[in-house]
Amino acid sequence: MMAVCRFVLVLLFGAINLINGQEYKITFAQNEELPKWTFVGNVSDAPGFLNSIPAADRGSLLFHFLEQTMINSILSIHDETGSLFTTVVVDRESLPECQVSEKCELLFDIAATSKRKDSSLFEIISVKVVINDLNDNSPTFPRDTQAIAISEAAANGSSYIIENAIDNDTGANNSIQYYELVGDKNVFDLRVERKLDESFSVKLVVIGRLDREKKDSYTCTVIAKDGGNPQRVGTMELNITITDENDNAPFFAQTSYNITVKEDTQDGAGILQISATDNDINENSWLLYRLSSRQSDIEEIKSLFYINEHTGVLSIIGQLVYDPNKVYKIIVEAIDRGKPPLPSTNQAEVTVYIEDTGNNPPTVQINLISSGTGRMVNVSEFSTKGTFVAHVEVKDKDTGQNGDVSCSVDDASFALEPLSIKGYKVVVAKTLDSEKQDLHTVVVTCEDKGSPVLSSSDSFLVRVTDENDMVPKFTKKNYFEDFYENNERGDLVISVRATDDDKSNTNNSKIEYYLDSSVKDYFAIDASTGTIRALTRFDREEKSVWTFKVFARDFGNPPLTGNATVNIRIKDENDNAPKFTNTTFVFYVQENLPSDSVADRLTAKDYDADENGMFTYAISDTKETKLPFLLFPDGVIKTTMELDREAKSSYEFSVIAIDKGIPKRTSSAKVIIKVSDVNDESPKIVFPKKDVNDTIVIDHLKPSGTFITQIEAYDLDEGINSKLSYVIEDGNVDRLFLLNLKSGILSMAQPYEVEENTEENFRLVIAVHDGGIPQRSERCELNILIRYSNVTISVTTPVSSGPNTNIIIVVVVIFLTFFLSLAIIIVICVIRKFDRDRMKTQNIQINKLPNNMTEIRDNTANGVIMTRPYDKVDSLKKRKEVSFSFEDDLDGMQDHEMSFSNNSVFNEPVTEVPYHERQTSQQMKTFQLQQALLNSQTKPSVQANGHNNKMGIPNEKDTNSDTSRETVTSDSGRGGSDDDLPLSHNSSKDEKDPHLPSSGEKSEFIKFSQPKKHYHSNYVPSDSGTQNYPLTNLQNCSLPPHRNSRPQSTDLTERIPNNKFPMERSLSNLVEGEKPKFTVRKPYIDREKRDKKSESWVPSYV
Repeated sequence: MMAVCRFVLVLLFGAINLINGQEYKITFAQNEELPKWTFVGNVSDAPGFLNSIPAADRGSLLFHFLEQTMINSILSIHDETGSLFTTVVVDRESLPECQVSEKCELLFDIAATSKRKDSSLFEIISVKVVINDLNDNSPTFPRDTQAIAISEAAANGSSYIIENAIDNDTGANNSIQYYELVGDKNVFDLRVERKLDESFSVKLVVIGRLDREKKDSYTCTVIAKDGGNPQRVGTMELNITITDENDNAPFFAQTSYNITVKEDTQDGAGILQISATDNDINENSWLLYRLSSRQSDIEEIKSLFYINEHTGVLSIIGQLVYDPNKVYKIIVEAIDRGKPPLPSTNQAEVTVYIEDTGNNPPTVQINLISSGTGRMVNVSEFSTKGTFVAHVEVKDKDTGQNGDVSCSVDDASFALEPLSIKGYKVVVAKTLDSEKQDLHTVVVTCEDKGSPVLSSSDSFLVRVTDENDMVPKFTKKNYFEDFYENNERGDLVISVRATDDDKSNTNNSKIEYYLDSSVKDYFAIDASTGTIRALTRFDREEKSVWTFKVFARDFGNPPLTGNATVNIRIKDENDNAPKFTNTTFVFYVQENLPSDSVADRLTAKDYDADENGMFTYAISDTKETKLPFLLFPDGVIKTTMELDREAKSSYEFSVIAIDKGIPKRTSSAKVIIKVSDVNDESPKIVFPKKDVNDTIVIDHLKPSGTFITQIEAYDLDEGINSKLSYVIEDGNVDRLFLLNLKSGILSMAQPYEVEENTEENFRLVIAVHDGGIPQRSERCELNILIRYSNVTISVTTPVSSGPNTNIIIVVVVIFLTFFLSLAIIIVICVIRKFDRDRMKTQNIQINKLPNNMTEIRDNTANGVIMTRPYDKVDSLKKRKEVSFSFEDDLDGMQDHEMSFSNNSVFNEPVTEVPYHERQTSQQMKTFQLQQALLNSQTKPSVQANGHNNKMGIPNEKDTNSDTSRETVTSDSGRGGSDDDLPLSHNSSKDEKDPHLPSSGEKSEFIKFSQPKKHYHSNYVPSDSGTQNYPLTNLQNCSLPPHRNSRPQSTDLTERIPNNKFPMERSLSNLVEGEKPKFTVRKPYIDREKRDKKSESWVPSYV
């Protein structure tokens, strides 16, 4: 029970807070870039605002901005209507509130006051205006071009930051969604990552090999695209420079130098220019020359020779001395100036001979024995090392060192071997290859050892004879050729060619061609020329690429074979017409759409490729005199005007698809466009028509259901938009007439009688509504003239749903009543059984006392009476509802009764009092109050005592219900009313109940428990103009003023006339000075409407 009390208190405080003040909020949404003075919304539409404004102030409202902020420069408010308008073209990106947050919300307050001088109205409406972003900004890069330097040594995956584009728009669609790189995609790519703040990290990534020596710069374009419609893009050009890395070492193009220097050459004279090359640039290609330090005689060489490190000039720095056995071998190397510096990949060797004088050179004679002609000898390329080639005979007339001769050959493919008797023999030194070099000039040089050394030389030719050691080679490893489809058999496809490096005009180099057997039915090749021709007609749509092997075989022994791959791409011809996906397209377009609205799109397919497969659409034929559609080349159909379904509901025309091939091919289809209906037509009322046929005359006393007339109307729309319903809006106050919602049939709801020889006119306002959204309506007036007639009333069949419907309704009502009654009985039985079981457990005895009082005795307390707030009066059982709380008893104050139960808010622990102490004055006051309440049930009303008080007289205009003329005084769900509060005389202070025993008599009284003090701020306000309170025997009853300022129409003291004896003291006697709790039993629903209807409405309190 305590939980129930807490819940009631929570509802109480919630209702009080709702009365004290309410916060009004409203939100509007508006697109940016709309023209100035665009209507945004009306702040008076804030939920609950107008309902909370007093009626006297509603026509005098004034609206103003509560604060002067930046909002005043953007928006303007009409001070009387509360309508908001834009004063400028709103650019969301220029608003400070919207430059950081993705949502653009303008928050401000509007103050609402009244023009009435005596009005204290002041309300604040919180307004939120959401500015919707449009895709009106393109992505923009900080600059048009960005220069990036990338080292040629950059590894794959290396990335370089690219400046981001900026898009002032926001949202998933209008902001930047992705980036794209155009140009050199085989070398570079973009790596785009979205950060936590939704911005992008854009990097240029190296995916290919960079080589500055091959290509030193690239130009690419970065494109930033947003997701709007239409899509906007921004571009920036990337100028990529490949920087040089020291990745190329110097090298010597000539690695061997021979020079003879006279022994008397002067010191410092340059004898040789040596040069190397580096493919790098700048400092990476600047070279330094030096003598190799790894030579065994480096010190001797350095004493005689010097090389300029910058120019590479070799000079003499010492005195040369001729020595017949001495030849200087000088090794020179180069190094670049890169970081790190790279030494040359090879070295140059300089052979320096010192020339002497006074000597005769030897004579040399070469003798050729093998087959050949003249000074030429034939040697097979299959000859092995050591094969004899020629004989060399040497003669020198000098003696001593001058006659001591040695010989050498200059061709490394051959060598000299000394003979024991005379001269030397020339032999094969390494494998010969006629394909590389089929003719060798062999020079034999012989020199003596005189001073100076003298030499002689002789030469001969060696022709290397060919062997079949070379495989035929095609000029290309892969052949590619484009060949048009629909060819003729025998058409030339491609020619291939192979060569054999063996000796020409021999079987070793003679070649024949043949094809892979898998394509023998499709292609043929000329064995001698390599010409490939078609054996069939090709269709690109069936197969677009043919790949096969072609072979070349020589006639050597054994024969050798080479191969290549042939790739034939079948090129397209315009041999296929575009084909529509449907022979008939049916599209639906809503009427009243603006011109240039998209109706739909045609679809077709062309199996050809490139331009042959590209096609456009056009309208070919139509029966319409003026077709309100435009067909675009891409198949999009748009309207050229607003369509009106009521004027024309469908259009039909033919379309064609034309490809771009030569010759052009076409196909056709049929298009049917049906115009969908929107609710743009209001109902048209045919009957009644004002001043034409708007009056119906009927006799009085027509029975219920009598047909009067039928409202005739139509709607040019279709479907639900044309479904009409008929409603009487005004004039049917007494509910005399019944209008069928669907058919519009008007009939009598009940008989109506007029006085003799008179007539009464009823003006009905009838509304005809359609079923569309938004709903459209039309209204008319129908005058029903009911005149007196003494003609016998004829039986008219009522307009109803038939007897079966009434029977079903009666059966349903009976069943619902039965089950509801059964449920109530079960609940009451369960509660009473629970009370009996509890009293048996506690051994409680209930005794009847005089004056309809009940005594509750606890026999377990040694003869002491246990007092509990559980007293019941028998008369309470006659009430219309079971009371479980003090709240329900006070709510029935019109019967002057008050009951207490264990569910009351006064339920506290029981206090035991000895029997002889029960007759205190406080107890007397308590029973006087209770007796007064009990007796008030049977006392007559104020009218019986001769008093005419406004609280006791029901208001004749009060119908006790918002929708009917009920005259029964009962609770209609809105609390107690004046009809529920009958009045009585005030009793004097000394008046006592004769049924109560005096203080000297022996009587057993019920001692009420004294609960702990409750602290509540809710109490009823007082009024100096109050009237007498209807309760009798209420001594010193007073109600303190109401702190929460309830509306005066709901103050209890307004209903208490001449409140000389406040209520508080009487109630305090029950609880030893405790103030009672008051709470509104019903919520303040439709309070303003109820106050207007009945000024005597009073809420129920606990």
